[in-house]
Amino acid sequence: MQRVKALSYLALLIAVVCETFLSDGVFTRLRSKVNSFNHELEINLEALGAPGYAHLQWLVPMLIWVLGVYFLYQVLWVISPLAAGFFAVFLLLYGLRFRHFAVVFTNAQLFLNQGDFFRARELLLIWMKEYDGSEPVVHRPSELVFQAIYHGTERALRQYFSLFFWFLALPGPMGLVVYLMTHWSVIRERDEWLAQAFAHERPSMQEAWEANKLKAAISPRFVLFAMEWLPARLLAFTVGLVAQLDDAALAWRTAKNHSRFSNRAPLTAVFFTAVGLVGGAAFDAASKAATEGQLLNEENQVQALQQFRQLVFKCAVVWLAVAFAFALFGWLPSSLP
Repeated sequence: MQRVKALSYLALLIAVVCETFLSDGVFTRLRSKVNSFNHELEINLEALGAPGYAHLQWLVPMLIWVLGVYFLYQVLWVISPLAAGFFAVFLLLYGLRFRHFAVVFTNAQLFLNQGDFFRARELLLIWMKEYDGSEPVVHRPSELVFQAIYHGTERALRQYFSLFFWFLALPGPMGLVVYLMTHWSVIRERDEWLAQAFAHERPSMQEAWEANKLKAAISPRFVLFAMEWLPARLLAFTVGLVAQLDDAALAWRTAKNHSRFSNRAPLTAVFFTAVGLVGGAAFDAASKAATEGQLLNEENQVQALQQFRQLVFKCAVVWLAVAFAFALFGWLPSSLP
């Protein structure tokens, strides 16, 4: 039984090691096909005459994927636990994109060290747009570094640490699948809003909560917020441990006061504080505090980018070490279906 309980960690470790050597383009075509398949799974409840339940239609692709993966995992486990383990590794490799994250930041740092601001800007702006469609206006290296860390914080949380957490928190790969599909639904909702060319104002999470608490609570944005609530705080605590815990706690509290329904805002403030850019007021990349932080720290721009990359790597090592200790003591959820 002890060995069985350690299978989740073993699968995670294998996936992390393999992902380090795989090119990010290996899963590009597969991600595109999965995205198209998810669109096919969608059911337009409003067109079917049930507009009152339209806010629930995002659950249909998730349920199909969860049931399908659960059934396949059960079958593979009966055939061979080793086959089920490799299936879990494959799903992790699909979700993890740490090497892509590390390659982009390493290359951007090299370009800035060589004085090639324009190549660094092109690289990072393509990376940002590919993720969330944002195209920030960047004129100086300090602004580029600030935007890179601002976006990198969310991607580190959503493409690495949250995947860690939910893969180990629930038996088998089910937690991973639920998280990936919830994240996909949030991206899908955002893309629909962008496709409509801002035809209507997208309510903030606070506005949605005040308008209808029940409807808001089962929307993909709120479900994702709930799923990232604990991983974000664990990551912020890890940053504090490897940097300055008191400063990290202060930055978190300061930013959290300005953003109730956000894990990204306080976590971003913690990372900014840890690399020495700005204090806990850096919850908004367009804020006055952010601009002052850029101006005050321009001479340390490349060092801040390097520190951020190293900080994410150190946090990943800490999480792997803690997960290993949990596996040794048998505290990880059982991999038995």
